Amino acid sequence: MEESNKSPEQEVKEEKKKEEKVDKKEDLLKKAEADCEHWKNEYYKAYADMANLRKEIDKDHREAIKYRLEGFIDKIVGLLDAFDMAFKNEPTTTEMKNYLTGFQYIHKTLLNVLNEEGVETLEPKIGTKFDAATMQAVEVVDDEGEENLVKEVTLKGYKLHDHLIRAAMVVVTKHPSKEVKETSEENKEDKEELKA
Repeated sequence: MEESNKSPEQEVKEEKKKEEKVDKKEDLLKKAEADCEHWKNEYYKAYADMANLRKEIDKDHREAIKYRLEGFIDKIVGLLDAFDMAFKNEPTTTEMKNYLTGFQYIHKTLLNVLNEEGVETLEPKIGTKFDAATMQAVEVVDDEGEENLVKEVTLKGYKLHDHLIRAAMVVVTKHPSKEVKETSEENKEDKEELKA
């Protein structure tokens, strides 16, 4: 066995140095582990943020594709209105009837194409309740019956999926006011007196 020529004080100093080195290495290891945990958490946060961003971009892309025709349909609504107005007139000649048949075919084909792209025609029935979400009242007429009923549809409305392109333009009923009733009754009485 080898004997060390070192004094006990030197051995204690060397032992302390070794312990200090071990302590430093343990501290460095703990710091490295903490750094590793920190950057692992940062990685997971960044990964989650990227996944959420990717989902959001995909959703925005799907929405953009779904509603890509909105501006075009807004421009073509006037053309559809022109067809509807033309169909309200009765043809007087055979030639006009033939033209009308061709226009009806073109109109129907155009509506079918738009329908395939998600366009829905809003044409409320006469007598249905007024719905402010899909209709716009362009005129209000007095009526003794129930209030807020569709009396007439002046222009059809259009929706693209769940976006309203244009509300249906309708005439809506309301109860006549008392003043109007009294005035109309007075007018009736005055007319009857004049006749007599």
